[in-house]
Amino acid sequence: MATTPRISSQLGERIDDDIDLYRAFAEKNFRERKTNPPHTVRYWAYLLRDEDAADGLSVGRTPKAAVKFLSRNYGYGSIRLRDITSLSNDGLHIRLDASDPEHAFVCNLPLLTISNEQRDAAMRIAKGVGAPI
Repeated sequence: MATTPRISSQLGERIDDDIDLYRAFAEKNFRERKTNPPHTVRYWAYLLRDEDAADGLSVGRTPKAAVKFLSRNYGYGSIRLRDITSLSNDGLHIRLDASDPEHAFVCNLPLLTISNEQRDAAMRIAKGVGAPI
């Protein structure tokens, strides 16, 4: 995945409003395009990578903000904040990027590489978020 350089972010305030958020598709295979919409977001678009573990999964408050830090993107999908946070009782929440109020992070997502239990939780959450777009 190609990204543009950016300053290390700091987590800002928590977002509790039930708003739409946008996840950029950094990889072509994050989205399954169908002949007749709705297209489907594949669950791996919502899996946390090791390099993102410190802040969380990148999302935008607008489509433009979602793709801002990618030098190449393959579109984006939208999801309601409530749909993300309702998938876990382990403190899953959204925080603004302190350096960019239009950018945010899904915090406290389980990381695949920690343990089998964390992998199972990560897969359950990612599959719960992946949806038609």
